[in-house]
Amino acid sequence: MATENGGGQNGTTETAITMMEIENGDTTTQVQEQPKCLFTKMDNGSIESHRYYLSRRTVLEMLKDRGYSIPSDEIQLSLDDFRQIHGQSPDVDRLRFTATHATNPSKRVSLSLFD
Repeated sequence: MATENGGGQNGTTETAITMMEIENGDTTTQVQEQPKCLFTKMDNGSIESHRYYLSRRTVLEMLKDRGYSIPSDEIQLSLDDFRQIHGQSPDVDRLRFTATHATNPSKRVSLSLFD
């Protein structure tokens, strides 16, 4: 295993490169494993809460783009704040959201996420 150092926040960033040897009969081939995603190194929360956060935020952005009245603070909510409100395993019933169209209040939309 080799370690590569580069410039990061503290001057060092480590990228682990793992080499595996695979024997095919009488020949040996070295295969390099891909490094893990940066998300797994930076985020200690649940993947479930992260997916709900991204899904909800994306739909709210789409609704705002289409003229619905969506409070900016709902869209700008950080992942940490989302987890403080909804926890690591959010209850989908608490993630529901209803919005009305800005120019035509008779147009309403309801957001429901499912497991």
